Amino acid sequence: RLVPFKGLGMLLDAAARLLRGGQAVEVTVVGSGPMAQAWQEQAAALGIAPNVRFTGALPAPQVAAEMARCHVFCLPSVRESGGAVLLEAMACARPVIAVGFGGPAEIVDDEVGRLVAVHSPEQVTADLARALADVCRDPQRWSRRGSAGRRRAERHYSWPAKVAGAGAIYDEVIPMEVRHV
Repeated sequence: RLVPFKGLGMLLDAAARLLRGGQAVEVTVVGSGPMAQAWQEQAAALGIAPNVRFTGALPAPQVAAEMARCHVFCLPSVRESGGAVLLEAMACARPVIAVGFGGPAEIVDDEVGRLVAVHSPEQVTADLARALADVCRDPQRWSRRGSAGRRRAERHYSWPAKVAGAGAIYDEVIPMEVRHV
């Protein structure tokens, strides 16, 4: 959903910094919402519209295809309770960059990507630009982060992992004699 708290404007500003510095950057924005036109206008005003593609809302298979196509998945949201989309990107073996608030702060670390602290829009923009520049500078390391994310998603967030985790909780809280009655 393209709503204000998703923070896309900060990502566009970060991409503009990199493009002005001569770095090749493409941003693909998947989704729709009330901020779509404003962010398209921002990309145009920054002079980066040719490097930003707004796809609109897509069905799940096409979203997965877009994730598989990207080098890094960035979620600049400043209010994200869960961050399931980060797990989806990790399951696609994509490294992730996110703002350290709510769910993303529990999912993202340096093993799978980069967590950006949130102090001010200017600071988030600068940190996003640094993270994206690092992706361009060292794509192999970021690819390894994507692989680590895939392993983490399988190990901790797949359905078999969730079932095993729930079973372990039941084993811990329900006495053995009660389970066998």
